Amino acid sequence: MSRTLKNWFYFFAGGVFLTLAKTKSIIHGYSSPKPFSINETTKCIEYDISVVESWLSHLQKYQSTSPGNNLKNKRVLELGPGSDLGIGLYLLSKGASEYNAVDVNNLVQSVPNTFYEELFAYLKVNNQEIDESFLRGQLDKLRDGDNDKLNYVCRNDFNIASALNGRKVDIVFSQAAFEHFDNIEDTIGSLSKVTDKGAIAIILIDLQTHSRWIRDVDPINIYRYPAWLYRLFNFRGIPNRVRPYQYKEAFEKHGWSNVTIESDSLLSDHSYNFVKGHLDSKFKPQINQMNYLSVWLYATKL
Repeated sequence: MSRTLKNWFYFFAGGVFLTLAKTKSIIHGYSSPKPFSINETTKCIEYDISVVESWLSHLQKYQSTSPGNNLKNKRVLELGPGSDLGIGLYLLSKGASEYNAVDVNNLVQSVPNTFYEELFAYLKVNNQEIDESFLRGQLDKLRDGDNDKLNYVCRNDFNIASALNGRKVDIVFSQAAFEHFDNIEDTIGSLSKVTDKGAIAIILIDLQTHSRWIRDVDPINIYRYPAWLYRLFNFRGIPNRVRPYQYKEAFEKHGWSNVTIESDSLLSDHSYNFVKGHLDSKFKPQINQMNYLSVWLYATKL
């Protein structure tokens, strides 16, 4: 198959996957941010632990501090926490004074209790000093609607300031969620209202196509389509196609400094050269950094 025919094939195949994704969203809603079920408990726990450890590694790197617990006594906010509260409980176990999470889809309500039982057992095996009774107490309070140090709020409007209801935070974490936000200007503006001066944001953004097969063979497939056509595929949570420079500009506009963007994964030169002539004109300028498949964004609140 010639290069031109192959590009047209990916164009139409990507459209099929976007149509399927929209149909699934209409019928089933948003079911899971992970490529595996919440019932695969061990995988979910290991995933949660790995996410937190990655955040802490990047936090330490951004702060350029010597090894230590940069989380100690910090009020944490996670945007788009996903399918369970494992991350929040693990952050509390590592010294965070408070964990807050804001999401649109309430997936946490359907988490089986066996998940948390295995999580507590896992944490205890790996650190005998963990205060299991404290963690269990915080989970119970959240379930009873009497939130204390473990706070989880779902809002259809994703208004972060309203969700936190006057609480402030020192650290913002997010794992491959920002690319799903409908309006990053509104999100970052609301985020800026709940962060104190000196607060730090550590955010992973997945810039790729999200549908499984097409993601592997044509990672930036979603950037092939003009805006009018991409809007036809629209559903809540569809990748927003915001590029790194736009995230940087938005954070700086809303009062953040030292905004740093670093690549997490890159498209090969061969793959980029194959697709670049077939991208929508909006994404052809070099400023879009179309070889960036995922990035880390670090920022400090002024």
